[in-house]
Amino acid sequence: MPKKLDNIKERALEEARQILFQEGYLSLTVRRVAQALQIGVGTIYNYFPSKDHLIAGVMLEDWQEALRSFEAEGKDACVEDVVRRLFLRVQAFSARYQSVWTQAASQDTSASMRRRYHAVLVEQLGGYIAQALPKEREPWLAPFLAELVLRFGTDSRYEEIEQAVRKLLA
Repeated sequence: MPKKLDNIKERALEEARQILFQEGYLSLTVRRVAQALQIGVGTIYNYFPSKDHLIAGVMLEDWQEALRSFEAEGKDACVEDVVRRLFLRVQAFSARYQSVWTQAASQDTSASMRRRYHAVLVEQLGGYIAQALPKEREPWLAPFLAELVLRFGTDSRYEEIEQAVRKLLA
């Protein structure tokens, strides 16, 4: 009978997070996480098919926390405030993971995963923006603003897009 291991997924994510932020992307391996947890590498692969999926799991937890924080601030804000607050969340998240992305890019990994998650992020952010928009607004506006937030939230200040946001919302 196989032995039952508690909270493997959560423990693997926590160990991966620790290695990722203390030592960097290149130091993180599935084998190293398994060794730290004193389990077989195959056990980790039951939950995460690759190193990039493991990192995506860490990032997903942090992103979900950013969204919970956004939601806790209330949903009754004007559209421009919603866009600004989402921009700031994307900016903080991007700053936290910048070195990870830089190191991952140097390894030429996970381009398809980034494309897939980008579409999910546009949908998530667009949903928040759409809730704040008047119902009669153009249906393309929410995803367009979400794309703007993602594109510029990674390496710009909100003031650089504020004028464009105001014009789009006018």
